[in-house]
Amino acid sequence: MATLRSFEVLGMVVLVAAAALGLLAAPASSAASSGGMFVGLKSLDHHTDSPLHKSESTLAERIQNAVKRSNARVAAFKNVVASGITPRGVDFDSTIELTSKSSFESPVSASPGSYIMEISLGTPPQKKTAIVDTGSDLVWLQCAPCSVCYQQPDPVFDPTKSSTYKRIRYFSDTCAELPSRSYSGGFCTYRYGYGDQSTTQGDLALETLTLTTTEGTAQKFENFAFGCGHRNQGTFSGTDGLVGLGRGAISFSEQIGALIGSKFSYCLVPLTSAASETSPLIFGEEAVATGNGLGGLQYTPLVRNPAADTFYYVKMTGIKVGDRAVTGIPASAFALSRSGQGGVILDSGTTLTYLVQSAYTPFLAALRSAVQYPQADGSQIGLDLCFDLAGVDSPSLPPVTLQFQGLDLVLPPNNVFLQVDDAGTVCLAFAGTSDFTIVGNIQQQNHYFLYDLENERVGIAPVDSCANLSSNPAANAAAAGGKDEL
Repeated sequence: MATLRSFEVLGMVVLVAAAALGLLAAPASSAASSGGMFVGLKSLDHHTDSPLHKSESTLAERIQNAVKRSNARVAAFKNVVASGITPRGVDFDSTIELTSKSSFESPVSASPGSYIMEISLGTPPQKKTAIVDTGSDLVWLQCAPCSVCYQQPDPVFDPTKSSTYKRIRYFSDTCAELPSRSYSGGFCTYRYGYGDQSTTQGDLALETLTLTTTEGTAQKFENFAFGCGHRNQGTFSGTDGLVGLGRGAISFSEQIGALIGSKFSYCLVPLTSAASETSPLIFGEEAVATGNGLGGLQYTPLVRNPAADTFYYVKMTGIKVGDRAVTGIPASAFALSRSGQGGVILDSGTTLTYLVQSAYTPFLAALRSAVQYPQADGSQIGLDLCFDLAGVDSPSLPPVTLQFQGLDLVLPPNNVFLQVDDAGTVCLAFAGTSDFTIVGNIQQQNHYFLYDLENERVGIAPVDSCANLSSNPAANAAAAGGKDEL
């Protein structure tokens, strides 16, 4: 069997993405399309490289921040779905400037996600740190000259220092993919908004994206479309911009589709892992090889929602607590309607799993019946169901199974409950919401997720240690196995 060539994005740490085949702008070389990239994700709150990392923060404070950001992201998802089919190529009046009090009426995307990455653009490359976001498509950085910018720790991207920077014409297919655009002397300008009222506005441009092989050699991809943001409002967590990893044509993953072959995978380390640990993300055929090396990989279909075409929907059929099915959940609780309402979304940027209320209420009742420990107050952290395990050496908590079409995702207690303090309090890492269900990153931790978009499916396999995964299938077989429990 031929050895696959591995590619690693230069300094990159990326959140989950997906892409269909086909590029708006062809890369300089497509010779790497049969290989892959093996990179790492970094937690926005917890990793030492994150601008939000505070070594003095307690676990309870990190969880509280993650829950707040998670709630905001779900609210933004609701706005996206409620607005209907995302329009493309809508013109805006660039003479009307947004202020901090402006109501963003153009199409919006979900609030930014929970992980960061480094991206290298320009010739010579300028390396920047950005939030990664599966709820939007545009890749953008703060750019000079920056008339309205939020504070970031390093210099903004400077187009005058790159020999390969080119603005994109207004009457181009790439410009037409923007939700909101404007004509500026024949060139394309963009305005992009997010569910938390953060916005970016600037020039849509082409640049050279620099990748590097794991052997250390550079691989350049020309004509990568990105937003050069000159007016940006919102904190964006002190990073240099944002990388959209949704399913739209201008997302990062779609533009490098010839390289990854519409396949990617990730394996998230636990929230309580060491601050220096990263979660592996693999693009390309190597993602399949790694998954096959684990054993136990099962698939469930991906579903398209025309009303929210950026998100990753799956078919969920039920829930079990222990070995008992949760009763009282309506048959239609997880269904995706023809109007685009409801359904179940896989999202690594949302911390908790949010069940539609008609499923969440009987799920809570089943857990209260199954767990015999005294309940504790979790309202300060923002969680509904908590238990006091102080003095309990070996607590017995039930697993939870999320049942999808074609597979069961069995969650051990560490994927169901969070220890939120040193006093022995554990809380359920689920919440209730209206309209739809989101499977968040706590429930995905220490599981291998393989997104095979060519065949419109997702494969899932349990892993004992995501941090130990590599591009070596033999080593990965050792990483798969039993799961730690509380």
